[in-house]
Amino acid sequence: MPKVGRCWIPAPGRTAITALVYGAFALAASACAPPAETDATGTGGGVRLLSWNVSSDAFVRYPAEFRALVRKAQADILLLDEVAPSTNENELRAVLSGLESDSRGGWHIDFGQSGGRQRGVVASRMPLERLPEFSGIVPYPEAERRRLYDRMAAADELNPRYSMDDGIPVNGAVVLIGERRLLVVTADLQSRDDDPGAWREDRRRVEAREIRQRVRQVLERTSVDGIIVAGDFNLVSTPLPMVFASGPYPLPHAGLIAAELRHLDGLETWTNQANNFPNSALDFVLYGPQALELRGGYVLDTADLSPAELEQLDLESDSAHRLSSHRPLVAEFFWH
Repeated sequence: MPKVGRCWIPAPGRTAITALVYGAFALAASACAPPAETDATGTGGGVRLLSWNVSSDAFVRYPAEFRALVRKAQADILLLDEVAPSTNENELRAVLSGLESDSRGGWHIDFGQSGGRQRGVVASRMPLERLPEFSGIVPYPEAERRRLYDRMAAADELNPRYSMDDGIPVNGAVVLIGERRLLVVTADLQSRDDDPGAWREDRRRVEAREIRQRVRQVLERTSVDGIIVAGDFNLVSTPLPMVFASGPYPLPHAGLIAAELRHLDGLETWTNQANNFPNSALDFVLYGPQALELRGGYVLDTADLSPAELEQLDLESDSAHRLSSHRPLVAEFFWH
């Protein structure tokens, strides 16, 4: 695998294809490509996206480190999941203000309301269009809610932590990129339990199906040029939650595929490093290949950065882990 700078580019024949989106769920393989110049105009230029489970309030507790990681990613769009309701738009805007430039202006932020303690936030250098399908509480379908409640009660796990009252942890918006419209969705599905028959896996699937339904409703109501669904899918049991979120969607969008993003060593793909669990790939970026081409991306871990780059960013090797057990995903897309 040839190396360019600190990034590894997939050699010919390295593209990984995995069957599983209604018979053909493809993982679009791309290791860390060197950053390309992006203008985010939608006229052939690119757009860089960062998706990150921030584990509550990382941007409040560690604002300087959070800002440094966003600066390293050179992101135009931030999709943040598992954001604590104790935080707010003004706090995030204050952290991001140091990243603004005269050429791009300030940040546009859509702070989600659904998900209780695990809300989703969309922040973009380009204007945002809020969506009624995602802007409020996204409830569990009533029949599924009752069924899940019964299963949780039978397992003696009616813990407030698992309450469904505050809706599914998801948020979405349309990013206006020049003349193009990009639908972006961030989600954080139910965590834990590797038993395929457990209520948690059942709930993950219910959440993913409802997210898919909401995306379909957006597509039926308005036109978009591309789709990205990203976040913490918590694939600790089966891949079905991600399969459901991938579609199918009305043409020309069809199905989404997942970017296989690697650490800067070009080998590791894990995104979560929890104390009591093995390192695992829980976070993904799904995108519509009909409109978007994945040019590069990587899993951003400060432990992979050189001492010189850490010094330049004023970070330490364990800074990313201190902020969250999850690592940010960085992906760069160009329009077809």
